[in-house]
Amino acid sequence: MGAGFARWEGAEVAWTVLYDEVIFVIEGELEVTAAGETHRVTPGQMLWIPEGTELIYGGQALFGYALYPGNWKALHGME
Repeated sequence: MGAGFARWEGAEVAWTVLYDEVIFVIEGELEVTAAGETHRVTPGQMLWIPEGTELIYGGQALFGYALYPGNWKALHGME
């Protein structure tokens, strides 16, 4: 399992999630768009994103995350 904190500041980044992820917003609003639907995650809310989800991260937020498995890079030959 891996975990950390991040600050998102308005960039939009497309990514296919290679792990299960839980995001929890501390301040601001994180936007996660998947399958044509935008989820706006605000302080006190959490969002679970299953492995294999194609998405776009956006918005402006300070957030925490937890992901599993923590060695996802090695499992996908990215190390």
